[in-house]
Amino acid sequence: MESLTKRRRDTLEVEAMMRRMLGPQVVVSDIAEITDGMFNAVYRMNIAPGVGDVVLKSSPPIDIPLLTYERDILRTEAAFYHLAAQLPGLPVPKVIASDFSRRHLDGDVLLVSRVDGEGWAQLGDRVSSSDDARLRRELGAIAARLHGITGTEFGYFQAGAAQGDTWRAAFTTMVDDVLADAERFGVELPVTASDVRTAVETRKALLDEVVTPALVHFDLWRGNVLLDRSTGHWEIAGIIDGERAMWADPAAEFVSLSLLADIADDAEFLAGYRSVRPAFELTSRVRERVTLYRMYLDLIMLVEAVPRGYRGDDAHADFLREVAAELARCVAELRG
Repeated sequence: MESLTKRRRDTLEVEAMMRRMLGPQVVVSDIAEITDGMFNAVYRMNIAPGVGDVVLKSSPPIDIPLLTYERDILRTEAAFYHLAAQLPGLPVPKVIASDFSRRHLDGDVLLVSRVDGEGWAQLGDRVSSSDDARLRRELGAIAARLHGITGTEFGYFQAGAAQGDTWRAAFTTMVDDVLADAERFGVELPVTASDVRTAVETRKALLDEVVTPALVHFDLWRGNVLLDRSTGHWEIAGIIDGERAMWADPAAEFVSLSLLADIADDAEFLAGYRSVRPAFELTSRVRERVTLYRMYLDLIMLVEAVPRGYRGDDAHADFLREVAAELARCVAELRG
């Protein structure tokens, strides 16, 4: 997808980057852009000797206007992969190299192993209903395993983004930041900032129930889940794009997993989740917290469309209208 945040690199730039990161002896071939993403410029290539097929991600230049939480999120993606690699068999790319020094470029670059597979969102009816159900159970188990990794404070990984000793403090700052971004970018929202803040204040006791910071991907929609059929049937081959990761309430994960839908309707996912975390219950209070996080993600999706330059894109317009309607519903529900 086209986005103003994508900083494209030509072949000579990519080759020079690889030699700086991996040594002058490397030979780079088969460079091609991956256009599916919405934020970073992404390239696949082969590197010899001994490295193989890889994916290079290049962040926006440092002077490009971004949402507050988006600064340095490529570093968060690298951290997410390192953390997830603690879990044996979890299908995430391996970090090969990175350059966050900004000595050579006005941005960050991350090099990871290439995962064979296709985005689940693009496969459509090539995935049968029975395979889809099995894969949703598998994804539920993967999410539950991720949530077993815990941290020491809540919020985003990167310095300068929302963080806090309590989940209420971190989440309140996250909401305040995106509301400030909306004002900075002149985004017209279907609700007022005051209404959003009132919704959070009204439900603050729910946030205080969360006492352990869990690793949450926060972008586990089907486009970030790669499927592969090389064994004869579809399998989850990779969980990618961990740049929105945070230390948070595990229930925050359910929002992108059920984009514009209700996680309670995804029985297969919940069965897979409970296979790893059998004590989990989708209580009414958990569902109210999910509504808070849905409100937050809706705000992000509406605001980011302006600096990325696709708010006026006809192909994206219908989606944004649905997001705006959902945001209004969430705020009304939370305010009671």
